[in-house]
Amino acid sequence: MSTDRVAKNAETEPLNDEGRRVVLQKPKNLVNRDKRRTVGEIHVDNPRMTCRNVDVHYGNKQAIRDVSLDIGRNEVIAMIGPSGCGKSTFLRCLNRMNDTIDICRVSGEIKLDGQDIYDKHIDVVPLRVQVGMVFQKPNPFPKSIYDNIAYGPRIHGLAQNKAEMDEIVEKSLKRTGLWEEFRDRLDKPGTGLSGGQQQRLCIARTIAVNPEVILMDEPCSALDPIATAVIEDLIRELCKQYTIYYRNSLNDPGVARFPTDSLLSPR
Repeated sequence: MSTDRVAKNAETEPLNDEGRRVVLQKPKNLVNRDKRRTVGEIHVDNPRMTCRNVDVHYGNKQAIRDVSLDIGRNEVIAMIGPSGCGKSTFLRCLNRMNDTIDICRVSGEIKLDGQDIYDKHIDVVPLRVQVGMVFQKPNPFPKSIYDNIAYGPRIHGLAQNKAEMDEIVEKSLKRTGLWEEFRDRLDKPGTGLSGGQQQRLCIARTIAVNPEVILMDEPCSALDPIATAVIEDLIRELCKQYTIYYRNSLNDPGVARFPTDSLLSPR
């Protein structure tokens, strides 16, 4: 269509380089959203988690439609996509964080080691120990570094005495690269650390309860490039023991260089 044709709704149509109104046309040959199909293999051998026909609604609005996939063991799965496409919503389904939203309704089937996590007999507290979560913004507790790590093992009874607790704290901090720097300053407030250190502290707090799966919701989005590189190296190391589901944004250049076993893009 000629760019010199005046649009019927000229006030809302853009101008071209010559100052003339243009009529925007929808791109041709796009597949209807409801008819799009998954590209690639969704199944893996001996999966840690399985998701089948998962739908999520917020009230009358559907946020996620018919998602099915397997999450393997000891691998990093990255999920990318534009803002608002349902990445965080799906991530929160995997440890039932969406239960805290009154208008949220999840249907379909999500299993962890063969057990339906939405079964009415499932206790979400131990579930969230098995499927830990690291959030987009570092959220250390207003406690000392030691007590940030010890909090989870303490409330879940994972240490019988102080010696065992000390061992858990030391091991968690060593795995996240904080032990050598803070071994003599464990009473320092966790909120007083730098952004990158706080995020590593939160990861250390998550692995202190020995989860099976770690969910990460853009864990590097608020960090500088150096701190981001440290977290990415840490994720590579942690996947040797844990399954890591990593949610990222399309506008994060780090996703292009970060090695993953599987890359998901919501349709």
